[in-house]
Amino acid sequence: MKRLIEKMSILSLSVMLVSTFAVSPALPAMIAFFEPLGISGAQVEFLITVTSLAIMVSLLVNPYLEGYLPEPVMISLGLVLIACGGSLPLVTTSYVLIFLGRLILGTGLGFINARAINIISSHYDGQERLQMLGFRGAAEVLGSASLTALVGLFLPLGWTASFAIYLVAFLILGLYLAFVPKTQPGQRHQDSDADVHLPKSQWRQAIFLGLIAGFVIHINTMLTLKIPLLVEGLGLGTAAQSSRIISAMMLMGILAGFSFSFLVQRLGRQLLGLSVLLFAGLVLLVSLGSSLLVLGTGAILSGFCYSTVLTIVFNQASEGVSARLLNKKMTVVLVGCNLGGASSSILPAFLEQIFPNTQTIVLIYAVLCLLAGVYLLARPLKHS
Repeated sequence: MKRLIEKMSILSLSVMLVSTFAVSPALPAMIAFFEPLGISGAQVEFLITVTSLAIMVSLLVNPYLEGYLPEPVMISLGLVLIACGGSLPLVTTSYVLIFLGRLILGTGLGFINARAINIISSHYDGQERLQMLGFRGAAEVLGSASLTALVGLFLPLGWTASFAIYLVAFLILGLYLAFVPKTQPGQRHQDSDADVHLPKSQWRQAIFLGLIAGFVIHINTMLTLKIPLLVEGLGLGTAAQSSRIISAMMLMGILAGFSFSFLVQRLGRQLLGLSVLLFAGLVLLVSLGSSLLVLGTGAILSGFCYSTVLTIVFNQASEGVSARLLNKKMTVVLVGCNLGGASSSILPAFLEQIFPNTQTIVLIYAVLCLLAGVYLLARPLKHS
């Protein structure tokens, strides 16, 4: 039982990682509140997205802090910043202070972002590690869905009440302090002074993995933005149906997480290329979808491939590297992830200047993804 509680406590660290956009359902009420005060809708929306910029800065600063602050302190501090910064609207409706709170939230998320993944590689080996990495992806999806659902429950109490979801970080902090060992079992990774810098081969692999992760995150985020436009623009369905499709896409990550260990055993190094290739086919199905059933099927199943690719990336990044260097390597990968997400509304907007048809833009992404899948099948990732 103690081992199970320890695992659940470690997995709980991933629950808050995708909480940045969980309060998005409160945006209409926030805009209605702030616009009479002379603050535009775009400025209100920026309160949500600015957190991603803070996460990026925090990730880049992390390598310089880890020499002074041990991992337990960084994780504990990160969770406190998430709880305090994220819940600030509960005590103030000042735009400036909420803006500051969102920056504090992003800083805290950046502190635990890599460590929520690294801690699994530090505490578990072999098959158990593969299972835990898969469960971590499922925990992230469950966290996103649960926090968004809580926002919906809190909204009738006022838009400020929705930000109470960030207080969950205090509960996670309690679980972490009470049940997660602060030393690595068996001291699996022994570090020396020679471990200060990543070897060139590790740098190359980290950059490559970051590009892969950023690429699929970019496409997945693009799909979540474009599916409502396709569904309504083509007269295939309603906004409510689009919302259900996107929710189902996210929930497919749970199935991907629980089946990850099995898929690795069966397909090995070919799993990444096959997943990207299948992802391409499903994106193509979305672009060519002439009915809600076809488009929805392609979109929902793409969520499984997307989650599988990310879990492979994090698993590969954690292999063959010492615990001290794991944060550095994972930071590179996570910067790629955040760049992929941040550019997901910029590049499609540029393409729209050339191809005004949304289906054409999705088709272009499908072709790019197909080429990436073929390349990864021909040259599968090598273990570090």
